[in-house]
Amino acid sequence: MEESTLSNDGESSPTHAEGGVSKLEGISQTGSSRVGVWKKLEHRRSRIQKSSHAGGGNGRTFDLENIASGSNGSHVTNTDRACRVTVTIIAAKDLKRTTPGPDARDPVLKVRVEQTLKKSKDIRTGVHQDGTLDVNQSFTFDVRELKSAQITLQVVARGVLGIEEALGHINPLYVLNLLEEQDGRKDVEAKWYDLYSKSGSRIMPGKLYMQIVVGMAEPEQTISAFVGTWNVGNARPPADLSPWLPTDAFFEIVAVGTQECDYPPRAPFTECSKDWTHTLKSHFGERYKLVHAISRGQMRLVVLVREDAEKAISEVDSDSEATGVGNVMANKGGVCISLKFWDTGLCFVNCHLAAHVGQCETRNSNFRQIAMSMRVGLQSMDLLSQFHHVFWLGDLNYRLDFGNIEPQGLTPDRTFWATIVKQIHANRWKDLLKYDELRKEKGASRILAGFKEGEITFPPTFKMQRDYLDHYDQKRLPAWCDRVLWKTLQGCHSYLISYFSAPNILTSDHKPVGATYKLTSYALPSSTLISDDTDEDDKRWHIRFTSLRAKKLRASDINGFSDPFVSFVGPNLLQEFHSKVKHQTLNPVWNPFQELPTLVLSTFPLQRVDKEYLLVRVLDHDSDEEALGFGVIPLNQAVACFKKGALEVAHFKVNLSHYGVPAGTLEGGMKLTWEKNAIKNKNNFPSRGISIKDSLKKRIFVRRHSPK
Repeated sequence: MEESTLSNDGESSPTHAEGGVSKLEGISQTGSSRVGVWKKLEHRRSRIQKSSHAGGGNGRTFDLENIASGSNGSHVTNTDRACRVTVTIIAAKDLKRTTPGPDARDPVLKVRVEQTLKKSKDIRTGVHQDGTLDVNQSFTFDVRELKSAQITLQVVARGVLGIEEALGHINPLYVLNLLEEQDGRKDVEAKWYDLYSKSGSRIMPGKLYMQIVVGMAEPEQTISAFVGTWNVGNARPPADLSPWLPTDAFFEIVAVGTQECDYPPRAPFTECSKDWTHTLKSHFGERYKLVHAISRGQMRLVVLVREDAEKAISEVDSDSEATGVGNVMANKGGVCISLKFWDTGLCFVNCHLAAHVGQCETRNSNFRQIAMSMRVGLQSMDLLSQFHHVFWLGDLNYRLDFGNIEPQGLTPDRTFWATIVKQIHANRWKDLLKYDELRKEKGASRILAGFKEGEITFPPTFKMQRDYLDHYDQKRLPAWCDRVLWKTLQGCHSYLISYFSAPNILTSDHKPVGATYKLTSYALPSSTLISDDTDEDDKRWHIRFTSLRAKKLRASDINGFSDPFVSFVGPNLLQEFHSKVKHQTLNPVWNPFQELPTLVLSTFPLQRVDKEYLLVRVLDHDSDEEALGFGVIPLNQAVACFKKGALEVAHFKVNLSHYGVPAGTLEGGMKLTWEKNAIKNKNNFPSRGISIKDSLKKRIFVRRHSPK
C-alpha cells in the first residue's frame, strides 16, 4: 500500500533537502513585522465583524440573549475568520540519546499550539541507513489568540518504566509571523528544523523535516471539487489526459480513482502506483499538492488540493478492503480517503465491483462489504454517515439487464448486440437506461441509500474497442459501468455542475468519467475552553429529548425482533451516551424521563452548535451490540428553537441506514439548554445502555464459552 500525506512530490523523499536553521525560528514576539500583520488583520476584522457581543466576559454571569447571539461567558466565541495551523512532520534524522544506549528509534513528538498539546502515534517504520526515520504525521490546531499563539515541538525518547528522555526541541515559532511569511507562499515548502537543548544554548544532533501551513478562512465559503474515475485497462495511459482531467486551477479539491491500473511503469519509477501519482501531479502542475494517495492491488485513489487551499486540509485518513476471491484477492474491492476541509468532512470511496452479466447480487454484496468493513474518521460509525459529503465512484460494473429479452450467455448474441449499439449511435440512451441495473437496485433500496447521481447524457463507457473513439467490442454488451455518485448531509449544501465521459481517451476498454461539484464548506468558531478562566459552574450546552422512537428497525434475533438501544457518539459530545434497552421490538418508544440520557455537548459557541450534528447508532443488545442502523441528527433546528424560547421543541425525523441500505427511521423532539454539566448528576446515565446485572451476565457467558 502506497500513501503520501501533504507532500510536495510523489516520492516524499526528505533526505535531499538538507538545510540550516529556519529563518522563522527565534523571531522576537515584538517584531515589527508581526505587529504590521496584526494591524492588517484587525482592519480585515473591522470589515467582516457583523455584531459585537457584550456580557459574560468574566465567565460568571450568563445572559440568555447574549448566549443566543453567540456570547457564552468564558467560552470562546470567535465570530472572526478562523485561523488554522497544520504541522506535518515528514521525517526525523539523527535522533540521539544523551545517555549511553542505542539511538532513539521510537521517539514521541509533542506538538503544542497555545494550550493544546498533541502527541505522535507510534512510528512503525525503521531507521534508514542515512539515519532518517519516516514519520508522515500531521497535527492540526485552531488558533484562538493570534497575537500570542506559538508553535512548540519537543522530541522525547521512551525510556525504561515509561520515563521520557528529552532529545531536543525546536525554537518557538509565532503563528502571526508564519502567517505573514506565507502571504507570498515562499515558506510553505517543507524544510529541516534543528533541535535545541532544554536551555536552548546548544544544537542537538537531531533535526526534523517539517511543513507548517498557516491560514485564515471565511466562516462559510463555496468550494469546487472534481471527482473522476477510470478503468485504465492495465495499459499505459496516454500522454494527454486533458479530455478527462481539468487543465486549469478552478477546483480546490481533485479526487481521481482508477481500477485495473497496473501497467509497466515508466522510468525512473519501478512501481505503477508511483508512476500514476507522478502522472497526475505532472498533469495538474505545481499549483496542486498531494493530500494522500492509497493503492490496493490494481485500485488507486489520489486526492490533490490546490495550493491556496492546502491550509484547510486536516484529519486525513484512509482504508481499503478486498472483495476478490476469499476476500483476500485485491482485484476487486475498494479504497477510500477521508479528510476535513476546514470543519467540513469529505470522504471519497473508489471501488471495483464484481464483473459480468448476472452478477448483480454479488455486486450488491461487494458494495455492502466495502461500506461495512472500511473504517475512517470516527471508528464506531460507518463511513457513509459521518461526513458532510461522501463520493462513491469507480467501475461499479452494473450492466444493462434486459431480463428475458436478452439471449443468455456471457458473450452476447451478435444480432442483439448490434441492435443495442445502433440505439447508442442514435443517441437513444434514455431508452437503454431503463434497463440499467444500478438504477434498479438503488430504486429498490438495495444499495447506496441517500446517494444521488447526475443525469447521464453520455453513451455507455464499457466495453470499448481500444484505440477507437466510439467502437464497441462484441465480446460484451455495452453498459454504464463507470459511475460517480454523492451524498450530502441534511442542512449542508452541494450541487452538481457537470457529469461527463471522455471518449477521446482511447487506451482502455473503458472511457473515463468525471463529475464536478460546488460544495459549501464551513470554518466554525473554536470550541476550546479558556483553561485559566473556566466557568465555576461548568455550564455547557445540553440536548434533552422530549420524545424518541424508532420505526421498522432491522430484525437481528431469530424470532424476528431486536433488543435495540440508541448510542450517541461524536467529537461534539463529552462522551458516548446510551439510552435504555427496549426488548423484543422493531418499533421501540423510549420514555424521555426514565430511559433517555441528557446529552452534554463539548461544543460551546452557538454559531458552531448550529452547524453540528449528532451521530447516532442504533444497536442490538443481545447480538453483542450489533449495529441495526446509523443516522445523523442536525442541530440547527434545536438552535433555532432555543432562540425562540425555552418552551420551544425541535422535532426531527431521520432515515437510518445499515451500510448503505435503508434501516428504518428515528424521530422525536429535543430541546437545547444552557445549564450546569449534567454528567455530574447521579440521575443521569450517560455511558451505559445496559444494566450492570446484564453486563455481568454477558462477561460470565463470554468466559464460559470462550476457547481455552
